[in-house]
Amino acid sequence: MTQAQISKYLDIPFSTLNDWKKEDSNRNKLYQLLINLEEKEVQNKLSKKTNHRFFHILNRNINNYSKFTADDIRKAFDRKNYHEATLKEQSIYSKFFKELEPNELDEFIKTFNVSKKNIKSIYASSPFRTLKGVAKTWDRRFRLKHVDSNIENKKSIPSALQNILNRKNLTHV
Repeated sequence: MTQAQISKYLDIPFSTLNDWKKEDSNRNKLYQLLINLEEKEVQNKLSKKTNHRFFHILNRNINNYSKFTADDIRKAFDRKNYHEATLKEQSIYSKFFKELEPNELDEFIKTFNVSKKNIKSIYASSPFRTLKGVAKTWDRRFRLKHVDSNIENKKSIPSALQNILNRKNLTHV
């Protein structure tokens, strides 16, 4: 791996790596080990957080063939709009917003390396904005104006049915 890749994957500043690179450094062996690692090997090691709490929550009550992987989760949250997502991704969003607590958001972002801005825009375009028990907490977390869930879209009664109800002196409840 290159110094840039080491810095990216392990979040080690270049100045620290330059210090480790020096022959007389007590971390030179560590630097040599990191330089000689393959990038794909490091990616695989870092993505194997399969026992993480988020996996448990997102994969609850799902058969082994349909379980979500870290890659599935990253792809889902790379989107910016709920309605552009696949059914599988919408399922991830549903479990995420209904079962994760807003105070776990920062840890989730760090674990899966996803954008908070994308999560906010997915939430803003989702039907979860009107769910009682879900909307208020996430609206507060994202600092969005709460959408009142009591506003229902009342469907108009077809005129033929309204005429029948009027004749029987009944009103639509």
